[in-house]
Amino acid sequence: MSGMKRRLCCAGSAGVVVAALCLVAMPVLAQNSAAQGEKPPTQRIAGGFDKVAILPPGGPAPRSSDGHPDLTGRYYPNHAGRMIEGAYPIDRSITRQYDPAVTPQENPVFKPEAAAKFKEPTPYGSCPPGGTPTSITTQATEHGPMELVQKPGVLWVLSEFPQTIRRIPVDGSPHPKDPDPTFNGDSRAHWDGDTLVVDTIAIDTRMRNISVGIPGDAAAWLHSDQEHVIERFSRPSKNYVTYQVHVEDPIVLVKPFTSAPLTWSLAQDPNDVWTEYICTGNEDADTWKNMDKKVKDEYEKAK
Repeated sequence: MSGMKRRLCCAGSAGVVVAALCLVAMPVLAQNSAAQGEKPPTQRIAGGFDKVAILPPGGPAPRSSDGHPDLTGRYYPNHAGRMIEGAYPIDRSITRQYDPAVTPQENPVFKPEAAAKFKEPTPYGSCPPGGTPTSITTQATEHGPMELVQKPGVLWVLSEFPQTIRRIPVDGSPHPKDPDPTFNGDSRAHWDGDTLVVDTIAIDTRMRNISVGIPGDAAAWLHSDQEHVIERFSRPSKNYVTYQVHVEDPIVLVKPFTSAPLTWSLAQDPNDVWTEYICTGNEDADTWKNMDKKVKDEYEKAK
């Protein structure tokens, strides 16, 4: 997938509107043609949405030299092996990462005294950095991919937006005794059978948990310095990776939160590659200088 195609996620709504208009208008045109005695035109669906389908398993998962599943690949948070926006006119079972009737998920339960302090939507127009586990979970609404690169003793996790690079040792080493907080946190991984278990602590408290349990930026929530995240990666077949996240935070949550096993599918286009995707906060000096004075004053008072 080229950079141009990838950026359609931001401008895609216009394309979806056009496609929707085509879908609505064509039956009307057909009726009018039939009424006039003309042969109705062949109905076509713009955007290739009629070709979007649930992928088959694709055979067994590849194995690395140590016998464990090789997680390497570029994956999308759906069953189609390609980028799909929520507005695409397709069967919703294709975009659903889990079936609540089969694997129910209970949303995070916040302590009453913590809810007002830690439940904080992402400010509109800001460009918050990614982190653990948000860079992965936020793709439930961003619809972007994650790319896993598995090498002996290490797993790399790459995401386009928010652009994040995680290097996770898979060598049995322990967390440092006093790690410096970072947005990705300090991650250490080990294999539990065919499942890679990633244990992360020391996550910067400015990092919002987005789509961790409750989808979307509006339901984002902050965490305390005691947050502890455990992620599980498995590859049941060639075309699929399963991701599950467990979050412990005794300051914010009544009890630990565990997501349902979430489905990700392997990119099917051989030209689908990781691309640069940058968010800017429009903080250019000229932009600020030319901004409405009332807006600037309100912003300064709120700081």
